[in-house]
Amino acid sequence: MTAALAVAGCGDDERQLAGAVREPALDVASVTLPAAADGREVPMRAEESGLLVVYFGYTSCPDICPTTLSDLSIAVGDLPAELADRVQVAFVTVDPERDTPEVVQGYLGSFFPDGIALHTEDEDALAAAAAAFGVQYEVADHAPGDEDYDVAHTAVTYVVDDTGHVVVEWPFGMAPDDMAADLSTLLEKET
Repeated sequence: MTAALAVAGCGDDERQLAGAVREPALDVASVTLPAAADGREVPMRAEESGLLVVYFGYTSCPDICPTTLSDLSIAVGDLPAELADRVQVAFVTVDPERDTPEVVQGYLGSFFPDGIALHTEDEDALAAAAAAFGVQYEVADHAPGDEDYDVAHTAVTYVVDDTGHVVVEWPFGMAPDDMAADLSTLLEKET
């Protein structure tokens, strides 16, 4: 995986993306998951000339998930309104047992009121979607109804363009200003 990508701009100015860029890019265009709100299948690609930011996690996560979503909220909030309006955020729960549709919607809504909460109890569909992104996750064995168990997951945020290609990946701890700069660079490139 290449660590940075130079994006040609006007004149001699070149800006590098702070996140990681794969060559070739992951193609997730054929991946869909149901929206927690209404069960409609949501494709893993942005709207035309926009970006879809996708994160796999769970609402009981004590630190990584809320920190990532908070940093992402700051980054999107730092964008000019005309660019921020072209960014959608999707959160895929890897813990659908505890993260009911209502729980995952409320959780994501606290960071992104217009965010797309994704929830499926179909283990094969979730595993296939995660595999397409290169996400690994594991839910600890537990008795039915037991609420006290551990979940491990890849802590990477994926930015997907309108063709369904992952154009940049941010590891946990990426600074909000670096995320905002990457989003701005990618969105300006789309216009």
